[in-house]
Amino acid sequence: MDKSEFNQLIKKIDIYNSNEYNEIIANLKHNICQNMRIARKLSNIEPELAAQYLNLEPQSLRRIEAENDRDEFSSKVFIIAVMMYNQDANFYFKNWKENELLLQKE
Repeated sequence: MDKSEFNQLIKKIDIYNSNEYNEIIANLKHNICQNMRIARKLSNIEPELAAQYLNLEPQSLRRIEAENDRDEFSSKVFIIAVMMYNQDANFYFKNWKENELLLQKE
């Protein structure tokens, strides 16, 4: 989801419908988590080392990066990941399935 798509969603949202809002936020968080996994792989940083740098337990990083697990991360983890994995911050808001194609090019 890029910025314009997110903008369209926010404009259409019924702020009184918390389920709709929660779904949009959940999808955004899931997209960011998957892009964190892709960015880590593109930077050739092993999960154990990344977890250490992010001050996380390896299992916590696995849960963040897992496609079908909780999509929870702190702003601190996100900011450090953006800097450490050396991807533009916009990378994390692009559709993760499109970004995943970058892994096949390597």
